[in-house]
Order: sequence, then structure tokens, then C-alpha cells
Amino acid sequence: MTILITGAAGFVGSKMVEYLCDSDKSITLIGIDNLSRKGSEYNVGKLAKFNCKFIKGDIGIQKDIYAIPKVDWIIDCAANPSVLAGLNNDSLQLINDNLTGTFYLLEKCKRDGAGLIMLSTSRVYSIEALNKIKLVENENHFSINKNVNHQQGLSSKGIAESFSTTAPISLYGATKLASEILALEYHNSFGFPVWINRCGVIAGAGQFGKIDQGIFSFWVYQYLLNKPLSFIGFGGSGKQVRDMVHPYDVFQLIQKQIAKPNRKIHRTVNIGGGVDNALSLAQLDSFCKEDIDADKQINKIAENRSFDIPLYITDYSLANKLWQWQPSYTVDKILKEILSYAEDNIEHIKQIS
Repeated sequence: MTILITGAAGFVGSKMVEYLCDSDKSITLIGIDNLSRKGSEYNVGKLAKFNCKFIKGDIGIQKDIYAIPKVDWIIDCAANPSVLAGLNNDSLQLINDNLTGTFYLLEKCKRDGAGLIMLSTSRVYSIEALNKIKLVENENHFSINKNVNHQQGLSSKGIAESFSTTAPISLYGATKLASEILALEYHNSFGFPVWINRCGVIAGAGQFGKIDQGIFSFWVYQYLLNKPLSFIGFGGSGKQVRDMVHPYDVFQLIQKQIAKPNRKIHRTVNIGGGVDNALSLAQLDSFCKEDIDADKQINKIAENRSFDIPLYITDYSLANKLWQWQPSYTVDKILKEILSYAEDNIEHIKQIS
């Protein structure tokens, strides 16, 4: 079996290469990445260690995709992942990265008879609807109010697949939602398997850790580098909450999906840490203060930005029902893994920060 990993030099893509190589040495791995994200160039050498043929190329360029040998599966880990992308006269580049690239991958799947596994995002859900969730304001975090009637797709477990995807969802979210729809139409029209996984925040050792993507790693790195940090929005309280999921847990689901490509079930599922693996910025900051033994002063910016949401927690009940999937990595385990990696690689982190 030959598997193409897009975004192979990124954090998630390189982890997928590692896990696939470790799980089955007979798999032929091909990775493609345009190395546009700072830090990705450092992962290219790692790919060779896992017997992955690396191609420097862009999935948004047709000839780059046409040049790739025939494959059996594509795991699409490539994207411009920032919710702020497309706002600074780079909207065409965002669409090329996230939507045109999907089209070329789907055309390759059609030619090769290959399956596609798409890593999508929780950012396909409506910002307006997310901001209307009835919340309880606790001492250091928001939580879902269990004592009120909620809108469709919302429960005490978090956000389910039926939650609103009505705009605004950001230009980034729009490109990912459009990619999902396109992929499902290709599946229905041409019959090759497609699985779509809407991920919460993916976090773990080796993440680049940018403010717009990889917030948990970013916060730890800023502490170790003694750089400024801010609680932005929601009164500068740091009470906004996200859940986290480890790439190994994402991989566990992908393995199941590759093994059973033709199941007649929902093609789109949410995967994330859920309620038990959710954390506010204030709680993350407390972890850093305690485990790094640093008393950093955090700036407070009260005003919300246009794409800010107070809480996102994944309800992964459908993935659990269909695939018997649930996260195995806890918040504490993930954060300590990030910290241990950062302490061992602080000079490298300085170079890519």
C-alpha cells in the first residue's frame, strides 16, 4: 500500500509519517510539502529516517500533484491553518492552499482509485452560534451551562457535527467547509472512499507553536523564552476554553478508517479532547507558572477580536459510536510532553519562533 501525506513536513504531517512507518514497515510513504511554514524545513531530514520519499511541491499547483506516482490513500494534513489567514490581501493564496489544493487531490484520487482522509477543523462551525452558547463563568474558565435548553448540536459534552456551520466562520473556515463539501461530492459521484475528521486543537511535542496555530505549545515556549504573553478578549480574563487532542490519537482513528474504507456510515466526524481534555488560557498559564517555576506577568486586553470565541469543546460521541474512538492522551500528559520537548530543544525553538 502506498500512502501520500500532504503537509508532510508540518507538525501533524510529520507525525503521521512517523506513526505509519512504525505501525507497518511494508507501507510505501510519499510526503509532499511546499515548506512555506517556518520550521517545516527542519522536519525534512526526519522524513527520510521513516522511509518517506519527500517531494518539495505545492498541492495547489496541478503539475506538482500530477507528478506524484500512483497511491492508494491520501492523508491530507496540508493547510494554511490560521483563522486570521486571508485578511491581509492574501485571500487568493488561502483559497489556493486550502481549496484549490483539495480539488487537485480529489482529481488524483479519482485517477488513482485512491481514498482520501481529510483533516478538517472545528473552525467550520458558526462563530455567531458559538458566541451565543449559554456559559457559566467560573473562577478561571468558562463552561457550558447544563441547566438551559441549547441550540441544535450542543450539549454538556460540547459541539456535535449537527451544530450550525452558517457564516461567518472565517475565510479559513470557509475554505475548509467548502473542501469538505467538495470531497463528499467526489465520493458520491466517483465512489472512492472519503473520510473527514473535524479536529479540535491538535497538540504535542514538536509543534511549531505559533499564536495563530498551536496555542498550547506557543504558551509554553513563550514562558521558556521569557517573551511577553497576553490574555486577549473576554475582559482579558484568560477564561476562554479549547480542548486538545494528541496526533497519536488522531492517527488511531485514521488507521481504523483506512482498514474499513467502504463502511456505509457518516463520512464526517468530530475528533478532539472533549470535556475532560479542555483547558482555559488561565489554566494553561497556571500550569506554566507551576511546572516552569516562573511568575510571568500576563498582559490583559479586554476587547474581543472578530473571530474570537469563548469556548470550543468537541463532542466526539459520533466517532466513539461509529469507530469506538476516544482520546487516550490527557491534558496533563500532553502538556508535560510539550514542556519536556521544549526544554530539550530550546535552541531550535528560538530559531523558528
